[in-house]
Order: sequence, then C-alpha cells, then structure tokens
Amino acid sequence: MKFDNMKLFKVFSVMGLALVMTACGGKVKPPEVVLTLDDEKKAVELNTEKYIPVRTYDEETGALLPYIAAINPYSEIKGRIKADYVSQYVRARDLFRKSAFNEAHKTLDNLIEVAPKLSGPLVLKGDVYVQQSKLKSAIDSYFQAIAVNENNVNGYLKLAIAQRKHGDFVRSQNTYAKALSIWPDFPEAHLNLSVLYDVYLNKPLKAQRHLEAYQFLSQGKDKRTAQWLSELQERTGEPVELKIEPVKAISISNP
Repeated sequence: MKFDNMKLFKVFSVMGLALVMTACGGKVKPPEVVLTLDDEKKAVELNTEKYIPVRTYDEETGALLPYIAAINPYSEIKGRIKADYVSQYVRARDLFRKSAFNEAHKTLDNLIEVAPKLSGPLVLKGDVYVQQSKLKSAIDSYFQAIAVNENNVNGYLKLAIAQRKHGDFVRSQNTYAKALSIWPDFPEAHLNLSVLYDVYLNKPLKAQRHLEAYQFLSQGKDKRTAQWLSELQERTGEPVELKIEPVKAISISNP
C-alpha cells in the first residue's frame, strides 16, 4: 500500500511574517536548475540524489563526524519593510483565512503594485488561487514570486505542490530539484519529493532515499513518517542508508 499523502502532505513555512515579506536582496546563488512555464517544452526528470545529505568520517580516527546542516538562504536576506506594507499583507492574509478571496486579491493587487520587490504577497496570491481551484493562475503567481526572490524556498515548495495537483508531475519534480539546489537541507522539500516519487512517479527507492533525508534532517520528529519508511523498505528491499543520530547533530539550519 502506497503512502496516503493526504495525511502527511504539508507545506513548510520556513519563517514568520517578517521574513515572508522580505524583499529581494543579498547574494543570489546562480541558478543550477532552470524552470520554465513553457508548456510546449517537455520537462525531463532531474537528478535529486546529489542533494541527499552525505555523512563524513574523521580521517585520523574514522569516527563519524556530526552533520552540519546548510543554512536556509532565505533566512539570511535582510531588509526593512514599510509598516503599511506589513499591514496590507496581514489584512490580505486575514481575508484569505476568512475565505474572502476576492477582497484578498484586491488587497494583494494593491500591495503588489506599490511593492513589486516583495515576493511574499505573490506567494499569498498563489495560495488564494489554489483555494479557488485556479491552479494555472496559482502556478503563474508562484513563478512571479520566485522571479522576484529566487531564494524564496516557500515559493518553490508551493509551486511544486500546485504543479503536482495540476498533473504536471515531472515539472513538479523539477521545482523540488530547484528548491534543493538552493537549500539542499530543506526538510520538507525532501518529504514532499518523496510523496511525488512514491505516489505519482512510481519510484519507491528514490522516495525512500529522500524520506530518509527528511527523517535525518528533522531528527525523526515526525513519527508518522516512520511507518511509511518501513513500508517503502519492504517494497524496495533496500536498507536505510541515512540513519537518524541518537543525539542531534550540530545544526545551523532554521528550526
């Protein structure tokens, strides 16, 4: 029995409101994966195994070294945001939560017009479209968000989920690959990529390896994935390669 993704599928909100609203700035990593909205261009599945954590050993003692997780680059972007922009964003978010979608769109459109360098409002606009079952419009909004801020890993995660719901499974895989190229130790990108590989692309071994990465990076805090990992192992016949450490490794990633 394959994993019931509806019970576990979740979007990782990396930071709070202040960071969600952060403008594009700082050093942007050159794109390792290029995404496209061109429906005529056939998507090809990309290699994601290279983003799975690799353990290293001390050359002298042979002891397993603590794993130091990479920092989320989105958390390093700094910038001041006008109080009025924050107020408009909060209003739009509240309208969204109340299912007042048309009003939320109007508020976001006004904010996007006066603050085009903020990616957060575009991500939220995509969220509104998703709730309206307008997946193509949501995909367009998420693309605009990551065009404004290439390091907005939340935007990639939501884009990939929208693409998956739209039936664009390989494009969704490409988007997860893009997110991991920016932040290889993005736990929820590994988790949701596992779902995609297992449920939609029928690649259980790849699903297992990325689920191992999620379990490792999250220190096994999500106990619901343990049963799924065990079931994947039964299907693949492959042992776990990336085991959770009994004591949390040195980490400089975000909580």
